[in-house]
Amino acid sequence: MGKLLSRVFGSKNSSQENTNLNNDDSAKLKIPCTKEFPYLPSYHWVQASEFVPATPEQPLGKAKYIVHKSKDTVVYEAYKTILTKDGWEIKEETPVINFIAHKDDHIANISVSIFEEDVLLTVLSK
Repeated sequence: MGKLLSRVFGSKNSSQENTNLNNDDSAKLKIPCTKEFPYLPSYHWVQASEFVPATPEQPLGKAKYIVHKSKDTVVYEAYKTILTKDGWEIKEETPVINFIAHKDDHIANISVSIFEEDVLLTVLSK
């Protein structure tokens, strides 16, 4: 109870306790996934503008996301970082254009392109 009150109201030792609490919490944080591909981390919670689910004839689902007022290099590098932090391995890449990532039984082909003042992020995945 004392530790709880010191966290709420603060104490001389609370900064050390808060640092430990924040380190423990950040290690447990789960990266949010896309609605379309529940195993694939989201790029900053963007919503799909188009989605075509996988079918027996077309085994990869396809989603398109528009990242407003951004740069292709920023989206490309940031999304690679998000995926690698979640345990995805980058297998092939053409810098600032596309990369292929693998994790467990999943594959994701990520393409980035300039779309007017925005960036179009296209994901093919299973």
